[in-house]
Amino acid sequence: MTKIVGLTYDLKSDRPLKNDDPIDANAELDTIETVDYIAGALQSAGHTVKKIGHAKNLISQIEHLDVDIVFNICEGHFGRNRESQVPLILEMYGVPFVGADALCLGITLDKVMAKKCFIADGVPTPPFFVAENSKDLKQAKKIGFPLIVKTRYEGTSKGLTEQSRVMDMANLTRQIDIINKKYKQSSLVEKFIKGTEFTVPVIGNENPEPMPVVQITMRGRTNMGNEFFTYDCVVDTEIIEYVCPAKISKKLSVKLQDLAVKAYKSVDCRDMGRVDFRVDEKGNPFVLEINPLPSLAKKDVFNQFPYVMGSTYQAMINRILNCALQRYGIKGNAVPLKKRDQTVLQTTVL
Repeated sequence: MTKIVGLTYDLKSDRPLKNDDPIDANAELDTIETVDYIAGALQSAGHTVKKIGHAKNLISQIEHLDVDIVFNICEGHFGRNRESQVPLILEMYGVPFVGADALCLGITLDKVMAKKCFIADGVPTPPFFVAENSKDLKQAKKIGFPLIVKTRYEGTSKGLTEQSRVMDMANLTRQIDIINKKYKQSSLVEKFIKGTEFTVPVIGNENPEPMPVVQITMRGRTNMGNEFFTYDCVVDTEIIEYVCPAKISKKLSVKLQDLAVKAYKSVDCRDMGRVDFRVDEKGNPFVLEINPLPSLAKKDVFNQFPYVMGSTYQAMINRILNCALQRYGIKGNAVPLKKRDQTVLQTTVL
């Protein structure tokens, strides 16, 4: 049965940069091309799409929304609870929606809270500490260098530069100061994992299904070694490529997929998500983070793995929608994803 599907989103144009903003302040937000791409996928299954936009638009329309369900990709603009705003509004008014609820989104945007969940559930994640300021460095020596300094609650590699990997106290202090001053938040300081990098999409609820493992390559190298994904990789589309399926052993592939599902369940993710990994030189995987609001842009992971499975982006989007409809007990259309893992696909990521 076809539905009226509301679409909530934040556009980069909704958040123009201010003079004192970091250059990557609106990096997480979407373009109208991505919104139209998702809308087109939903329309391909016969659904009617109502474009709602950001949280303030939703508030102005909430009393007369007239949709069956909302497909939410809103990132929000300010604060560590920004991704939770739209789900909370929809929940208050009893409107069904696709994707994670407010609690899951609040936990996962704050990478420290997500790591605490992972540790509690036995999901391997790099050792870390939180630095409220550059004087809070007692645990650095205990964990040992090299370390990597990240923003605590940002996405899209915001705050990550080549200087984020540090080898001594002086550079550690410098990077923590940058996060404190530019991003106005504490720093997540992790043990840096030298090796390879992967991401695993997951779809579903009661029995979430891991999708094919995607390997991230940097300048054509699958072994990234001391290199890592920075904001420059988001801007310069020539640096990073995705390889799907990853050119790794079946054993490692299954291990990454199993851990992805375990991380997904750890934070009560719903309908869809993406789990990011580093694998060290001994083959040990570590979950870096989980994203319950993964990019659905045309040149990102969720537009790559379906074709490796013999399916399409459109079918994948409607499969996610149907996961949510089923969760609410609303009848939807069956949209299976086929399985085929022999093809290798490479594409540049935005």
